Amino acid sequence: MGDCYLRQEERISRLFGAYGRFLERHPVKILFISITVNCLLGLGMLRLEVESGAERLYTPVESQASKDRAYLNNIFSSSSDFYAHKETADSTTVLILTKKKGNMLTSAFLDDVTSVDNFVRNSISITQSGTVYRFNDVCAKQSSSCVVSGDVFLSSDFKQMMLANNITYPEFKQQSLTSLLASPSVSNGILSSAIGVKLTYYLRSTYSKQWEKEFVKVISNAVVNVSEIAYSYSDALDNELEKNIGGDILFYSLTMTLMMTYACIATSRLNCNFVADRSLLGQAGVLAAVLSILSSFGLVSLIGVKFMSIVGVMPFLIIGIGIDDVFILMSGIADAESIEKSSVSDRIHFMMKTSGIAITITSITDFLAFSIGASSVFVSVRNFCIYTGVAVLFCYINQITIFAACIVINEKRIKGNRHCVACCIKTKDRDTLKMDGKTGCSLYACAGYQPKDRSDVDSPLEKYPKRLIQILMKYLVSKIVILVIFAIYIGFSIYGVVHLDQGLSLRNLVTEDSFFYKYSTWDENYFTSEVVMSFNVKTTQTYSSAWTQGVIAAVLTTAKQDKDIDSSFELNWLTAFKQSALYDDSSESAFITALQTFLTNVPLYASDVVIDSAGSRITSSRFYLKTNNIPSTYDQGQMMLRMREVTTNSAIPMIVYSPPFIFFEQFVEILPSTLQTVGIAIAVIIVVTILFMPHPTLILIVGVTLFTILLGVFGFMYFWDISLSSISMIHLVMTVGFSVDFSAHICHAYLAVEAEDRATKVALALDRSGGPIFNAAFSTLLGVSILGFANSYIFKTFGKMMFLVIFFGLAHSVLLIPAVLSFIGPLKSRQVNPDKKPKEHELEVNIKESSNPI
Repeated sequence: MGDCYLRQEERISRLFGAYGRFLERHPVKILFISITVNCLLGLGMLRLEVESGAERLYTPVESQASKDRAYLNNIFSSSSDFYAHKETADSTTVLILTKKKGNMLTSAFLDDVTSVDNFVRNSISITQSGTVYRFNDVCAKQSSSCVVSGDVFLSSDFKQMMLANNITYPEFKQQSLTSLLASPSVSNGILSSAIGVKLTYYLRSTYSKQWEKEFVKVISNAVVNVSEIAYSYSDALDNELEKNIGGDILFYSLTMTLMMTYACIATSRLNCNFVADRSLLGQAGVLAAVLSILSSFGLVSLIGVKFMSIVGVMPFLIIGIGIDDVFILMSGIADAESIEKSSVSDRIHFMMKTSGIAITITSITDFLAFSIGASSVFVSVRNFCIYTGVAVLFCYINQITIFAACIVINEKRIKGNRHCVACCIKTKDRDTLKMDGKTGCSLYACAGYQPKDRSDVDSPLEKYPKRLIQILMKYLVSKIVILVIFAIYIGFSIYGVVHLDQGLSLRNLVTEDSFFYKYSTWDENYFTSEVVMSFNVKTTQTYSSAWTQGVIAAVLTTAKQDKDIDSSFELNWLTAFKQSALYDDSSESAFITALQTFLTNVPLYASDVVIDSAGSRITSSRFYLKTNNIPSTYDQGQMMLRMREVTTNSAIPMIVYSPPFIFFEQFVEILPSTLQTVGIAIAVIIVVTILFMPHPTLILIVGVTLFTILLGVFGFMYFWDISLSSISMIHLVMTVGFSVDFSAHICHAYLAVEAEDRATKVALALDRSGGPIFNAAFSTLLGVSILGFANSYIFKTFGKMMFLVIFFGLAHSVLLIPAVLSFIGPLKSRQVNPDKKPKEHELEVNIKESSNPI
């Protein structure tokens, strides 16, 4: 039983080895077919469709709030008079703040407010079919007057009372000021200072969208003297988000170029051996990854999955994964028996048995991580994971077909002693060329010889980093220091996880030079975040009954006892009706007859009661409460859940709803959704590890490493000011796959090599996989570091998260895991590489050489 894992890996190794021999016999056919298939699939991009909209992308699909909205929209109809607390509408908003954040209670400031209002009403116009439309023509109206939230500041009463220092707060002339004033200060119920006001212009017209666009173009021309303005409109976030991504195309291109350039440099020997040089092979590996991006975009577009802006970060991932696979495969062929002593078929057979399995493990784990993420309730996460999961699969297929076929062709070129660029030319070593009388350019451009061992093909970037780590692993003190550093890392990670924030600030989705960023910053920093909620009775009730009235009153009273609910605010048609002279509860029919007259006289409540067509029953009704200021997104989500609990416990069926609940759903769904997705992904990855690397100790090491890397990523999100949101969740799903990549490579290498003691096995494992791990990690780190200068929050967050997972993954794989394996690594092994036995004496020589100056 103890050798079951050995037999399992041997079976898998034979399968990959057989594919290696098949590949060696048909490299050109495989190369041609693979490239053709990729290009044909890429044609699917002609059907590419774009998905946009912050609500659609960044809120949960089929959330309770969206279901409640659909249900209530079918029950309650819009009234001819518009009331902002009852229904949503297009709107434009202007924030007017004093220039130095001083007191706004001056005539000069109110003159600025009036000037801005006149500009909006009279100077912004559109022409449609020869007709000019101004604000008065497109506005939402109440009693034939345009609805403007904040118009209280335009009244002569406000100015007179301000000069008399007698503005009551929180209400003035029965209008609430709490959400309209910026940073108010109050003394004995009298407003003593504030730094600005908010004006919201509601629109309800066929031409609302066109008027909004004109508003954005010209509002900055409004003349103010002692103040400054910020502004927004209904679709501002969606439109600015698209501009945001497009504005970072320079960083996108630069990052991709850096990653590809490094991959080519790191695979070049730089010693004028034009037989062993592999720089063109490195470029072929990058090309294979690029083709996988093309084909995945085409296939996914073809099946109807829409593209969204955040999918734009996917190519970074695929290039990073592709470069990782390139280095691992090239390390495998370099570790094979010398080409002088073995055939190309044997070398490819060896490469696929070792490195082929290694990249299969990581590719499957990455693919499964994204496949699980594709089940997310967030459309942004789902679509991103579909695009990326398919690209990961195609990248793997391309590496074992296109790139592996290029390796075969390159090996045959080396076997024939041909030049790496001019393949038709056979080369000679420099001494032979000198004997033939060659000098100058011929001597330096045409020299070459077949590599005798790994040292003849490894570039400095592949050779020296792993030698440094091998030296560290020789000393007990250095390994203890490594373990202590990682213990400190765990402590900081736990602290960060405990203090991690949840939620997505909308201003982070746009660039800092966007008008929406300025508006959102002011709105979040200076104005309160209050929410008006409707408590809706779902079924037909007898409202003349004292029991029904008591249940409704109890629900509203319980809700107002919550710490986040404003106990002084309530819009209640039933209370108002009972206080009127028309009230009659002698029977339900008398109640309804009197109520209909009351609603005609008081249109404020007209749309809050639904009476059946016969006029005999009230089928539904609603009541309104308002929250206090709730700036925290986490608290907003928790308030929503508590209000739902209040209605759930009601003796009659009720639901609570407010338009902002659509976005609050993210704040309550994101943590459980993230934990569920990440948890399932971890479990699946462990299963894959068991199948491909079935040794109990190594499975445990991979599992613990996966957990500690993810713990570090979660924890250090706090230190890097990244909150848990639907955007960071996308990157967390990504990190699950990446977390296991490097650790799987080093553990598989440890399992594959053979030696009598742990120290030698660790050194051999580092010799085989240390260089590829370092170069794959460094190329990705080099690329994503550029994204730190990007304007887009999506790209910035992606860059930070990638940096964290790659850096932590690299540190675990080349420092922590080798140190742990040197203490508890399994020793029982077998010759998994019959093509080439490890040369332990050569390894010792290499380690000794590394102590010399580089």
